[in-house]
Amino acid sequence: MGKRALVIVNPTAGMKKAKKIMFDIVDHLSQAGFQVSAQTTCKSGDGTLFLKEYGADQDLIVCCGGDGTLNEVINGILEIGSTASLGYVPAGTTNDFARTLQLPKAPGKCIQKILSGSPRTLDIGSFNGRNFTYIASLGAFTKISYSTPQKLKNIFGHSAYLMEGVKEIGNISPFVAEVEVNGETFSGEFVFGSVTNSTSVAGLFKLNQLDVRLDDGELELMLIRNPKTPNDLIQILHGLVQNSYDPRYVIFKHAEEIKIKTAAPLSWTLDGERGGEVSEAHIKVIPGAINFLM
Repeated sequence: MGKRALVIVNPTAGMKKAKKIMFDIVDHLSQAGFQVSAQTTCKSGDGTLFLKEYGADQDLIVCCGGDGTLNEVINGILEIGSTASLGYVPAGTTNDFARTLQLPKAPGKCIQKILSGSPRTLDIGSFNGRNFTYIASLGAFTKISYSTPQKLKNIFGHSAYLMEGVKEIGNISPFVAEVEVNGETFSGEFVFGSVTNSTSVAGLFKLNQLDVRLDDGELELMLIRNPKTPNDLIQILHGLVQNSYDPRYVIFKHAEEIKIKTAAPLSWTLDGERGGEVSEAHIKVIPGAINFLM
């Protein structure tokens, strides 16, 4: 019996781009000698469900969709304890994690990488026991990825996020949080917080590649203090775009485990999807969780 591959596709991702390239993926894998089965997601959670139903004894899992679909597939891989290699053909609107992995934008080249690449173990994160691939975030702009209507994303692509972001600038609400990290506890008033294993943060700015390693057993914590004036906020955002963190406003740390407490439950975003409202977030790294082909 030949090698087996399971392809999971989100047909609505990235202006329905994933649906258009699904048959190319299946064709290339078949020509490479794989026995291929393919499933298309219809609703949230399908990616994980398909892994539970069809993921056993697969040699290769290929995900085609956005960051949310990838999150579901990875959760399924971990739930069934699969040791299969994972390939990713990004077809979402933002594709934050694909940027971090420096995957080609052309789907055909991504497929070639999957067939010729070597597996690399990557860390992921755990948020109150729920896995995330590359980011858990709260505060300003973090709701944009899931609050932007799919219809707008299909029409305008990444620009739809920017339009939603402009509308949110006047509604930024600071929050008070107590943070425990690396044996240190501190508190403050913040407008944004994230824990990542990625160089692209919330589709808004990038971390310095020298500051992030995907397999070092650590996650990256970033907190932005509440700016005193609108001009301060502009300066902070400009610095982040330039990979220059003003220590007066930006806290940046590497850590294996982070605890964040807030006075009231706040909304979190996990890999661009709703993460729920909690007042206590316990976040830790899961080292070497995934064998990623790249």
